[in-house]
Amino acid sequence: MQETSSVADVSFHKAKGMVHQYGLGLLFAANIFGAGSVYILTEAGVLFGFGLLWVLPLGLGVGLAMHEMSARLAAADLPLMNYIRDVIGSTAAKPFAIGIAFIMQFWSVANYALAGAALVYLTPLTNLYIGIILSAALGISLVELRVYSRIEGVIAALVLAIFASYLVIVANLEPSAGAVATGFLPGIVQEIEYMTMIIALLGTTVYYPNFFIQTSMNGEKDWDIVSRYRRDHTVGLTAVIALSVTVIVAAAMAVPEAELTFTAPAEPLVDLIGPWVLGVFVLAVGAASFTSATGTLFAAGFMVPQSYGISTQFGDLHFRRTVHFLIGLSAALAIPILAFTDFTPVRLALLMPAVNGVIGLPITALALYAAVNRYFDPSLAERAIFLTAVVLMFLTSIVTGQSLGHSIVELV
Repeated sequence: MQETSSVADVSFHKAKGMVHQYGLGLLFAANIFGAGSVYILTEAGVLFGFGLLWVLPLGLGVGLAMHEMSARLAAADLPLMNYIRDVIGSTAAKPFAIGIAFIMQFWSVANYALAGAALVYLTPLTNLYIGIILSAALGISLVELRVYSRIEGVIAALVLAIFASYLVIVANLEPSAGAVATGFLPGIVQEIEYMTMIIALLGTTVYYPNFFIQTSMNGEKDWDIVSRYRRDHTVGLTAVIALSVTVIVAAAMAVPEAELTFTAPAEPLVDLIGPWVLGVFVLAVGAASFTSATGTLFAAGFMVPQSYGISTQFGDLHFRRTVHFLIGLSAALAIPILAFTDFTPVRLALLMPAVNGVIGLPITALALYAAVNRYFDPSLAERAIFLTAVVLMFLTSIVTGQSLGHSIVELV
């Protein structure tokens, strides 16, 4: 009995050590892989089969370049919002941070809506609005754990469960390795939709709230070496790419071209795999939505107090008040949007990533580049790589803005 207990203790400490080493990266993965990503990736697989898989490694490279800049600030304990406040002044920094935080929470509006829909599907609950409120309450409860290592452990477990769910689905489809491999060979299709989807996929792997989080986590991680952050975020971004591949492959193999509904990506899999696949899919989407909705707002929990000159630690009073308010606001906005418009949770999931990223992404990319050049001395090659990534982020924002405007006009 004592030997069994010792083995369990050793396993627990190993798991705890792994979470500490890679948990922040898995948090980044959870933030990126929200409901919007699931349906955008599904749409990519439906429209172009395996043909856009090559974009995902490109997205990984751009993401790693952006996080390299972020990691340098993190290792030196230089939060990005502090740099922005220093450049634009304390008076302008406050409305800037509040404005970005307000835009940021629209991502959570969509994700809490889908998390609520998942609760309705998986439980006896029948009211979507109650599901949204319960999802938001769970988000507040997660923040109230206060100790980052506990929250990190919960989110890491959920991310691994999501990954396992999609692996099970794809494994049961038995895709041809050769056919999948051809999708990683770059191709050019002369279609606006194809080019727009390339930009959309890049945008799903480079998520700007993560940079505000990473540069503010020195107090929690106590890492003063860039390589520690680099190893961590590389694992997280690689996990996102692996998850994204499974979603595109599953969609390409089984999902017909039609308007996406909540369970549409998994419905064709019922005949191929079995009825249990719907529950697994909804569980994965619900968990992804919940972790992304809550984890995204951690960025606001840092940046809003920092804009007022307050040195914020994860889980302190200023952090919690900000995140709690935005979680409540997300639920409060989601319910009337769904009740009084033609929006569905899925339509929100497809639209809100654009709302979130069209302004925040290019501003954050430019601020990162400027901060790294101010505080450090990158080589010419590094500057070229960083600048290329920033330019791509601006291109992503421009194309996203055009798509967003077109979508809004259609809805109006």
